[in-house]
Amino acid sequence: MPDRTLAVLDGNNLIHRGFHALPTTMTAPDGRPTNAAFGFISMLIKMVQELSPDGVVVAWDLGKPAFRVEALAQYKAHRPPTAQELKDQFPIVKDLLEALAVPQVEIKGWEADDILGTIAHDAPGKGWRVLLVTGDRDAMQLVDDDVSVVSTKKGISDIKIYDVEAVEERFGVRPDQIADYLGLKGDASDNIPGVKGVGEKTAAKLIAEHGSLDAVLEAAAGMGGKLGENLREHAEDARVSRLVATIRLDVPIDLDYDDVRWGNFSPHEVAEVFGKLRFTTLLDRLLAITSGAGSDATAPSTAEAPAEQAEWTIEKGARAAEELLASAPPDEWIGVGLDDGTSESLFAVRRDLAFAAHGHIAVVEGGDVEAVWQSLLASGRFAAEDVKELLHALCPERAPEGCDRAFDSVDPSRVFDCAVGAYLLESHRSSFDIGALSADYLGAPLPESTEERPLVAIRARAASELAAELDRKLTEDDSSAVMYDIEMPLVPVLARMEQLGVAIDTSVLSAIKEETEAGIERLRAEIIEEVGVEFNVDSPKQLGEVLFEKMGLPSSKRTKTGFSTDASVLRGLAESFPIAQRVMDYRELTKLTSTYIDALPKLIAEDGRVHTTFNQTVAATGRLSSTNPNLQNIPVRTALGRRIRAAFVPGRAGEVLLSADYSQIELRILAHLSGDEGLIEAFTSGQDFHAATAARVFGVPADSVPPELRVRAKAVNFGIVYGQSAHGLADTLKIPHAEAQTMIDRYYGAYPRVREYLDETVALAYREGFAVTMFGRKRRIPELKSGNHNLRSFGERTAMNHPMQGSAADIMKLAMIEVDRQLREDGFAARMLLQVHDELVFESPAKEAERLGQMAREVMGGVVDLAVPLEVDVNSGPNWAEAK
Repeated sequence: MPDRTLAVLDGNNLIHRGFHALPTTMTAPDGRPTNAAFGFISMLIKMVQELSPDGVVVAWDLGKPAFRVEALAQYKAHRPPTAQELKDQFPIVKDLLEALAVPQVEIKGWEADDILGTIAHDAPGKGWRVLLVTGDRDAMQLVDDDVSVVSTKKGISDIKIYDVEAVEERFGVRPDQIADYLGLKGDASDNIPGVKGVGEKTAAKLIAEHGSLDAVLEAAAGMGGKLGENLREHAEDARVSRLVATIRLDVPIDLDYDDVRWGNFSPHEVAEVFGKLRFTTLLDRLLAITSGAGSDATAPSTAEAPAEQAEWTIEKGARAAEELLASAPPDEWIGVGLDDGTSESLFAVRRDLAFAAHGHIAVVEGGDVEAVWQSLLASGRFAAEDVKELLHALCPERAPEGCDRAFDSVDPSRVFDCAVGAYLLESHRSSFDIGALSADYLGAPLPESTEERPLVAIRARAASELAAELDRKLTEDDSSAVMYDIEMPLVPVLARMEQLGVAIDTSVLSAIKEETEAGIERLRAEIIEEVGVEFNVDSPKQLGEVLFEKMGLPSSKRTKTGFSTDASVLRGLAESFPIAQRVMDYRELTKLTSTYIDALPKLIAEDGRVHTTFNQTVAATGRLSSTNPNLQNIPVRTALGRRIRAAFVPGRAGEVLLSADYSQIELRILAHLSGDEGLIEAFTSGQDFHAATAARVFGVPADSVPPELRVRAKAVNFGIVYGQSAHGLADTLKIPHAEAQTMIDRYYGAYPRVREYLDETVALAYREGFAVTMFGRKRRIPELKSGNHNLRSFGERTAMNHPMQGSAADIMKLAMIEVDRQLREDGFAARMLLQVHDELVFESPAKEAERLGQMAREVMGGVVDLAVPLEVDVNSGPNWAEAK
């Protein structure tokens, strides 16, 4: 009687299911596609979790058996070639299985089905109950008292177990009759013909009634009608189909069943292999199901994980922390862990802080943090998961003047933000959580916290070890300068801006709200009236049905749930169908009302200000983003957007808001990087830049460029920076595709070095795998290695625009650092409040505004030397709208 369970996986079947179930956009850091590999391992983990097998084996196809091809020439001949993105993942999956110590069986000239059959035949005699994990119904013929089929037919994780009873219930025949059943029915997926006109029900009925295929064919001589005719005419097809569908049980397999055991792997090796693919979530799931289950593969802990190879001592109290900090080697990163606390406020006092260095950890209660802060600053370099959040924790009362002292005491060259460091190496990754970083860079996720080893201590230690590893990788990657000259010096600047916040005049928003709510109701009524039926205008599904089914508007795009009504679809309809414009207006009003008009007053803190959070690790270009609330997406070109900006005001009487905005910075960077003489001249001639471009592109006198040509030239200028295609330009200008292509060709004819530079940039990205800014900020572009044309095209556009967009982001950050320094060193009362794309916003005494504007213009314009001047537009006013 078998006392152990062996799961045998049909590798080809499962890897195909993973490939088709998950998006092909999933890639490893080196650009290799990973969707099939992710799906395969996800299914493996799900199977182990639900079935708890004692052993796992994977079988692979390695050609077709000669007897099948000889019997049926068209066997599987109709299947399309395997996609290259899938081919590339077979070695990935096999490497993962090797790390997991899962035996793999592949024998030249045999299919996985036959390997499954042979193992199913042999294993029960060696004490194994067998589970065959596959989506192929052929395997049902192998089911008996000791063998079951685990079907994955419905997706990458949904499974159903077929025993003898379940097979009979599903197919209407016994497992030992399945081959005969397939001989009659055929199998379209394998190009097995069967008997013409015989489907599942008829095949099952015939086999159940007569017992076997041979008996059915013998009885066919006396059958009348079309069925009897088909059985007699296609009798040989039925016999050949049965032969081809019959799984062999005698493949020469070299498998030592005594060595098969699930979980007999090294967690360190598995973490390393999974980490290279960034399968962090899968690693966590894998270790979770193997830990404590009697296997050798326990979750990395004190004795096993690379981060836990040497035991660290933990002490508590401020004195222990000061002793640790005083004894820390000057060249070692001191890890700082910050407790999450219980308050929802970003700046609330946290409970505990922990410091980790040279094999020791000290945990300090929140009330004693200030006492050890100076010791930390004096001791050496320190690292944290989020340095900016740490700075906020040291200034809980939102007193900008007091916080300035803490922020100013930070030496950027001696501070390491782990999230930012990883971001510079992998700006495209989705998570910079310290647990994910630990799994990916240190080879193991964070261990479980205990009362003796609290999470804050674990985070401190991880920060210390991550900083050392990430710092080393940044040096190897030539990215250290961006880290220590741009990103780390910016951290206290952003902390200061977040701490200060910006004042909001709620009366302005209240007045706008009355108007927008009335406008929303008016537009909703107009839309419903034109449609002639009551429906939920906020429901994309109902809107699609009304527009494209009831009203008969031309549809251009569909989603899984119906017609698409996204912005691009509505814009395409708006010129011909006014209702599309009404819907867009309705959506803009509702979005701005909910996102800003309703939300901003609720976000005002006790100091009367709104405190946004600036993020350094979100935008892959290097640009900052803003959240809670997002103050970078308030429209500046719409009347309502400007009115919302009018609610942003100085927080003190006698002050104004001042805006300093780079003019056409990305185009100026393009002129500098390309070295195109014509483009440089267009910026240095003193003429209107877009008019100068129009004159060159359209061959008209520079002093008499028609307004419509200037508009077109402006669209081309900015389109080139963003890698826009002729299709995109045609859509922007509402002109034919051919005309847009002609404009782009003329542009490159007028500025030939621009085309050459962009081609060189793309070629470099293909060779190196990344694009780089003039300051060394790299953006990895794995899409360039994709076999998908659309993804490669996206990668090429990214390669083109990253040097401009990324360099503009670097210049802005350098400017912020220098402006912040001069504000304090030159005794300004003004404070920097916001950074929005190419703009800085300040709060300043009115009498100081002129001097502030002059300083901002000089610093921002002179922070870097380009072949063309960096121009800065400066304006001030009683609110942000008028300052802009």
